Amino acid sequence: MKQNNIFFRYFSPVAAQQKLYAAALVALLSSSAYEAEAQVGEPFIHDPSTIALCDGKYYTFGTGEGGIWSEDGWTWQGGAVRPGRGAAPDVLKIGDRYLVAYSATGGGLGGSHRGDVLTMWNKTLDPKSPDFKYTEPVVVASSLDDEDCDAIDAGLLLDPTTGRLWLSYGTYFGFIRLVELDPKTGKRMEGNEPVNIAIDCEATDLIYRNGWYYLLGTHGTCCDGPNYKICIEGTTRYLTATAQHDVIAKPEFTGEDAQLWCIEQLTDGTYRIMPKAVPGTEEKLALVSLGDCTPGLAPFDFNSDNSKWNFRQQ
Repeated sequence: MKQNNIFFRYFSPVAAQQKLYAAALVALLSSSAYEAEAQVGEPFIHDPSTIALCDGKYYTFGTGEGGIWSEDGWTWQGGAVRPGRGAAPDVLKIGDRYLVAYSATGGGLGGSHRGDVLTMWNKTLDPKSPDFKYTEPVVVASSLDDEDCDAIDAGLLLDPTTGRLWLSYGTYFGFIRLVELDPKTGKRMEGNEPVNIAIDCEATDLIYRNGWYYLLGTHGTCCDGPNYKICIEGTTRYLTATAQHDVIAKPEFTGEDAQLWCIEQLTDGTYRIMPKAVPGTEEKLALVSLGDCTPGLAPFDFNSDNSKWNFRQQ
């Protein structure tokens, strides 16, 4: 039996008939592992945040309260302060203030997906400074018990080209989601809804380099040694459904429904791929192989191999 194939660097099958909305069909560009020498001092920290520079010292925060700091970026000691406990924080300097995001969550390992991502500000990260005082935390993202996403593992990016502030969050128990925050308040932009941008990873972070946006995600099972690894995902092309029942590759992700794809595993082990919406019609269409090679959109036919897809590791 002929089967259509889509090539990915990584893919994990999902439960039969469980709907998974992918923000874009992306390829992993590269993954690398480096062997580093041990740091000195008191370097232990779990789920460390981005390292932030404040008044000549380096700070990073972790799960639970507090964190560590260093004068040279190499020798670390305890003493950094972050109230609220919670998990997997991140920190970002915006103007003359520091925005800290962290999660208060039950976590998927505990059988619950309920959680919140919160943000708070401080003028300094030095607990000895007279200006050291955190604002009251505010909730910017949430997840419920029955959601396919955990509101945990916050990652912040201030876009240097636009000044817009983005938050990614989620774990390998479901989707990675993206929301926009107000860089002046740290609160979620009014009316902004989360967008699913990835799956099968966690502890994501967003970076911008030379015209490219990258999503760094950790693949594997936490925290299983060499099977738990950081990968880089990036793309300049996004599969998009059109009103002509074609699919085209657009150079940027806009968040439109035509770029959001539902992936369902069928009872025979193959996959059905459908856009969330097709412009100009309410008809439910699926990604099909026309003439055994050209992709297009048509009503799904379970008895047709051209309507079914497999994922293979390239």
